[in-house]
Amino acid sequence: MASRYRALGAYSALLAAGAGAWLAVELSATRIFPPAWAAALAVVACLFVFQFGLRTRIGLISMERVPQIGLLLVFDPAVAAAICATASFIWPLYNRAYSQGSTTFAALRALHNAAMTVLMLLAAGAAYVATGGKYPLMIVGMADLWPLAAMAIVAQIVNTGVMTLFFLFDRRDVRGMLKPAYVLSDFVFVPAGVLAAVLYNAGHPAIFALFAIVMLVFVLSFNSIGVAATAADGRGPMAKLFESSRALHGARRIDELGERILTETRTLFRFDEFYFVLVEPGEQILDFRVHERGGVRQPARTKSVNAGLFGWTVERREPLLVDDWSRAPAELRQRAEATGKETGSVIVVPLIENGVVTGLLSVQHTAPGVYSQADLHLMQQLAAQVAPAVVDARAFEDLEDYRMRLELRVTERTHELEKASTEKERLIAALRERSLKLERESQEDPLTGLANRRHFAQRLAAEMEVALAVGHPLSIAVGDLDHFKVVNDRLGHAVGDKVLNEVATLMRGECRPSDLVARIGGEEFALILPGLSREAGVEFCERLRACVERHDWRHVQPDLNVTLSIGLTQWDGSAEVPELLQAADIQLYRAKRAGRNQVASAGA
Repeated sequence: MASRYRALGAYSALLAAGAGAWLAVELSATRIFPPAWAAALAVVACLFVFQFGLRTRIGLISMERVPQIGLLLVFDPAVAAAICATASFIWPLYNRAYSQGSTTFAALRALHNAAMTVLMLLAAGAAYVATGGKYPLMIVGMADLWPLAAMAIVAQIVNTGVMTLFFLFDRRDVRGMLKPAYVLSDFVFVPAGVLAAVLYNAGHPAIFALFAIVMLVFVLSFNSIGVAATAADGRGPMAKLFESSRALHGARRIDELGERILTETRTLFRFDEFYFVLVEPGEQILDFRVHERGGVRQPARTKSVNAGLFGWTVERREPLLVDDWSRAPAELRQRAEATGKETGSVIVVPLIENGVVTGLLSVQHTAPGVYSQADLHLMQQLAAQVAPAVVDARAFEDLEDYRMRLELRVTERTHELEKASTEKERLIAALRERSLKLERESQEDPLTGLANRRHFAQRLAAEMEVALAVGHPLSIAVGDLDHFKVVNDRLGHAVGDKVLNEVATLMRGECRPSDLVARIGGEEFALILPGLSREAGVEFCERLRACVERHDWRHVQPDLNVTLSIGLTQWDGSAEVPELLQAADIQLYRAKRAGRNQVASAGA
């Protein structure tokens, strides 16, 4: 197990041992067990609530109290604890977003959650019995309020205490996680669990089934609200990384960019030392543009491009992760330069643009075990945002330096002032226009003004990261104008261009602010639909298709009719950008083969 998770693993194992022993004792004294099918159905119900009734916006706010309290009031506490613990163990193993994409962390969370559930429900059940709670609970009177309240309070105290220890051992900010809303919110769902138990115990299957359907609809609605709230206020690493890409855009000088990179890195990592280093082209030197140690800025300096660990990274063009420097390979220890400071954990990531190493980012910590593979992956994602920003900042810096040299020349040669001034303004304007044009061309389709294929792929990759971090669905669609070649051949390319512009305008009008519409081919368009499941995406695409079909095309050409075929797919959380586009293309071909002017869809 990685050193970062050693303390958390030991704590989870001890918690599981204690909870397991208590559960074994309680189960040995239990005489009545539900049928296997009933227990399995209860596990499925718990998993459904975990999947659709849980939000991680502040700590863990969920509807899990509904099945937990309900099962406690229907079955023996040991049986209820065993059922709920089974679901708690299974869920992190298949929910990639909850386990942060790490197999190790998923196993730890599964073990910890199962143990926490056992302790919580056994303690809650004991409190309920000790305060005079009735089994089975057929009707709720005033005398039942205190035992039910005791059950809910004890469950929440155990849950909060155990989760506090989990966050501490995981080295997370407990104050940022355990807010008052987290501690109090679960109480809201206790009455629903009590009502479920009363209806079940009363022996009215039809009424209980109706209640179950109502709860099903409520859980799904709760999930939709939670997804929207999390997307609006998500502050996980991937959400912060997505914000970082916007913060880094537009820096006009390397020093300005370096300050922005340092600020964004602080929001993503813990570190005692930070480096932003440039590889100067043609000079074979490393230029230390930002170096901060212990919160103190170090003076700028240069060294050979082959020196130390940074030189090792430049040579190999590979990232470096050392979670414990005392156990680093001999090759690295020999290559490292003596700095007189203590080093525990290190991440070094090259900045690569167009196949060339342009610089390095590095974070270091005096303690070992601070960084893991997940942190390395996050740093690589940040480096992917920084690398093009470095190229842009260098271009702007070169332009600014040129402008300053030109002004100095104008000052020194006053007899050529008018000519030099005119030339200066012309050059600056031309360079600025060229720079803006290149920037637009790299992101924008020149005919329609929509995003181009490159921008579409970049945005789709970013939306995948966000969808994975916050756990909301993501769909994409690829649309193609039917028989567009006939329009070009019969009416001419000028009419064809007008049609493309009209379609682009219609698509922009139908899309939400969060959507992205791009032109990725001649008459082929693509849409990114964050937050939309496949079913919702199909409804949207049908509206879009109908909008194009019923649009009045007579002002373009009297006998013109334009229709659109669309293929849609929903991301499954694992497919890469090319695979996702291919899946949407396959659905587009299905729509074409089925007669055009329709929408075809499937999960991807």
